[in-house]
Amino acid sequence: MTSDRSQGEWDQAVRQQAAVARLGQFGLRSTDLEEVLREAMLIAAETLGLRDVGLFEVVPPDRQLRGRAALHDGRVVPRPTIDRLRLPAGRGSLPGFAVDQEGPVVADDIESDERFEAAAAQYDLPVRSAIAAPIGWGDRPWGVLGVWDRDVRAWTDDEVHFVQAVASTMGLTVQRSRVEQELRDSSLRLDLSLSAGGLGTWSWNLDHDLVTLSPSALRMHGLDPGGFGGTTDEFLALVHPDDRATLRGAVFEAAQTDGEQHHLFRIVRRDNGELRWIESWGRMLREEEDLSRNIVGVSTDVTDRRRSEEQKETMLAREHAARLEAEAARERLAFLSESSARLSTSLDPEVTLANLTDLCVPYLADVCLIDIIDDDGDLAEQGGRAINDEALADVRSLRRRRAELGGTGGVWSEMQVAVQGRSVLHTELTDDHFVQAAADEDHLALFRRFGGRSSVVAPLIARGRVLGVITLLRLHGSRAYQADDLSLVEEFAARAALAIDNGKLFHSRNRVARSLQAALLPPALPTVEGLLLAARYQVAEADVAIGGDFYDVVELGDQHWGVVVGDVCGRGPDAAALTGLMRHSVRTVVVRETLPSRVLAQTNAAVIDQIDDSKFCTAAYLRVSLDEPAGPGSVRILASSAGHPRPAIVRASGTAELLDCAGTLLGVVREPLLVDVEVHLGPGDAVVLYTDGVTEARDGRELFGEKRLLEALRPLAGQPAEAIAAGLEAAVDAFRRSANDDIAIVVTQAAPAGWVSAGGTTNHA
Repeated sequence: MTSDRSQGEWDQAVRQQAAVARLGQFGLRSTDLEEVLREAMLIAAETLGLRDVGLFEVVPPDRQLRGRAALHDGRVVPRPTIDRLRLPAGRGSLPGFAVDQEGPVVADDIESDERFEAAAAQYDLPVRSAIAAPIGWGDRPWGVLGVWDRDVRAWTDDEVHFVQAVASTMGLTVQRSRVEQELRDSSLRLDLSLSAGGLGTWSWNLDHDLVTLSPSALRMHGLDPGGFGGTTDEFLALVHPDDRATLRGAVFEAAQTDGEQHHLFRIVRRDNGELRWIESWGRMLREEEDLSRNIVGVSTDVTDRRRSEEQKETMLAREHAARLEAEAARERLAFLSESSARLSTSLDPEVTLANLTDLCVPYLADVCLIDIIDDDGDLAEQGGRAINDEALADVRSLRRRRAELGGTGGVWSEMQVAVQGRSVLHTELTDDHFVQAAADEDHLALFRRFGGRSSVVAPLIARGRVLGVITLLRLHGSRAYQADDLSLVEEFAARAALAIDNGKLFHSRNRVARSLQAALLPPALPTVEGLLLAARYQVAEADVAIGGDFYDVVELGDQHWGVVVGDVCGRGPDAAALTGLMRHSVRTVVVRETLPSRVLAQTNAAVIDQIDDSKFCTAAYLRVSLDEPAGPGSVRILASSAGHPRPAIVRASGTAELLDCAGTLLGVVREPLLVDVEVHLGPGDAVVLYTDGVTEARDGRELFGEKRLLEALRPLAGQPAEAIAAGLEAAVDAFRRSANDDIAIVVTQAAPAGWVSAGGTTNHA
């Protein structure tokens, strides 16, 4: 190279500088790297007056050089052709050697240059000299710019500097292109990442009222990339009208506080008009240069989440309501179950009515009144209860005043409900109700003082008949009655009416049964000189059917008496009929038969054709003789039993034993096997006849039995007949848990000397 410059060389240097400047300006204008590389190659060739120029890119990892652009003999080589050109790195080629040297390499004659191997001859290129300058920066060259002359040539310093300047300018262009590409790639990756995560970016310039949306944010709002002008008004037009003011206010509040912001708002997509929920997060940024205010952030479409949350909230609300309804239903069922249990504990009408009011207050009402239709067809209060005495007194005063003043309608129209058989519900009692119901001003004042808030009046209907009404009131401060309360009250009223009707029916039937039962028993025991007689009779608890136990004392004449105790199978009308038949038959037979066994046999003959195969009876018969005493105060007894519990002999000395005189049941066979047993009673001795209700009385699984019978009688020995009967009855009552069977006890006692008989006694329970 030579450093001496002529005027022409100075002109050439100026042209070279102008060419480099022109190339720099072109590089700044163009964003297409290939276009810039091609222009640089043409400028270098034109400025140096050359026809052969080549651009090579270093390809890692072996740093081989690949052709990127070339000018051959003044013509641009097509890209597919130059792409196939490969040059070795290092000393294998001039461009490769320039890469290793990290600076320009000048060869005046490449054929004689020993620093590298000339590759031009391999490609039939008639070139002899060249300059190769690295394109790039630092120790990482992007490629090599090579210029060739077809003649041996001594290159000037200006030419070398020019080639290096062109290469450096190309390097800057490549670097800028790389940075821009990386930015584009980074932005694309960010947008793809945000889009994949359902996010979009946005910025809001408050000073210029401009909104910028990323591609994913544009898609989120149903916008085309070129269809959004970016003004604040245009963006707010997408926001649901109800959310616009809130969103704008939140944005400007963030601008004043420089704080972070979080928004949840609705938009109407521009493409399909669909309503969507958008959630965004932003932060205020200030540009120091122009102090402009910008909020940048990200947003995401949360419509599916919101719908899921709303659906979940709806489901939770429904579940909560269903749970409350189920709990209320369980509570109502529990109340009705408890009501049924309480109402079934007694058949006494008074107890039933008391249970009704106890159940209602305070669970169903603050005040409860029960009115029953009497025999005259009028309603009469049969029960009342309230949360306090004052409230009960007030409501009774209200009813009394209405009755005194001739009022029949108005609030709590009990008679109207009774007549029509339909419930009346007042969810909210107003002053207008009281004004309409009041008979005068004092009556109205009492209504107002009472403070009733809500009421239900329901008929008590059983078996299609109205028995009365139940009135339920709630005062101010309590929950008002609703439609579901009415259904509960009506169900309760139906059960209450059935319980009341059952009690009345039981009371009526029990009275009839007791009357019939008494008619089947002797009204009183006879007074017999020399004998003490006593009897006890109990009917099974809670049983309105007529029992089958009976007893009788019959005068036979000539100081002879017949004593019979029997037990007919079953209860009710059939048992009553058989009992009556048995008593009548015994009284008929004793007129002509003297032996007890014959009396029982003839009685069997009289009744066996009158009863079916499933019926039978037992009986024990005593013939008591006072005409042939064995000694002072003694009594002769002939006894016979037809399947009946054995009589007990209680001696005045303190012993007690059973008399074995057993025979066949009556009503089973036509000729029963029966025996007569004779026994003598001394003064104070007694014979106790009883039915199986005594020995079969139960305490759980344990029976009273014959052993306890004798144990109960021994302490009673020597006492009067009345004391013996009462003592045995008390012992049985103390033992048994419930009376499931009738009991009959008859005591026949030889009167001791000095005892005066005042007549026999009987006790019917």
